[in-house]
Amino acid sequence: MKAIREIMATSPISCGKNETIQSVVSNMSKSNIGFLPVVDESKKVIGTITDRDVCLAIGKSNKPVHELKVHEVMNKNTHLIRQEEDVASALRIMRTNKVGRLPVVDTDNHLKGIVSLTRIARKIKDSQDKAELEYAGKENVINTLSAIAERNQSKKSVEESAEE
Repeated sequence: MKAIREIMATSPISCGKNETIQSVVSNMSKSNIGFLPVVDESKKVIGTITDRDVCLAIGKSNKPVHELKVHEVMNKNTHLIRQEEDVASALRIMRTNKVGRLPVVDTDNHLKGIVSLTRIARKIKDSQDKAELEYAGKENVINTLSAIAERNQSKKSVEESAEE
């Protein structure tokens, strides 16, 4: 299988923990993305923030968007992958943690890129070697997508139960 460095998106956009949510929304909108790694001053990944995190925070907070800070909203339980690891490792992390995107880091956890399930699927589809897509083990695109969908389905079930 390919190394993550071969398929990751390089030059990722990120944000700092003290940026405003208004700034994050602007950057996400301009770049047509829904996920940003949160980095410290040395570009070490300290969290992530998604468009969903932003929406939920805005709905729960009484603060104006220009006062709400990333550190109040970000997910600190971040799953990372190293650039020398392979696609199967990324799919395992995504499947077991039910996430669709991972910051790619070096050995010091400095941000180097981002890999998403969508990007993996596109790279495999466009490659000459379909074996990665058809891999029969747990670490394939279909099993990973299914695990993420189950996460979303279980959240829906909880929400539906709360409405009854």
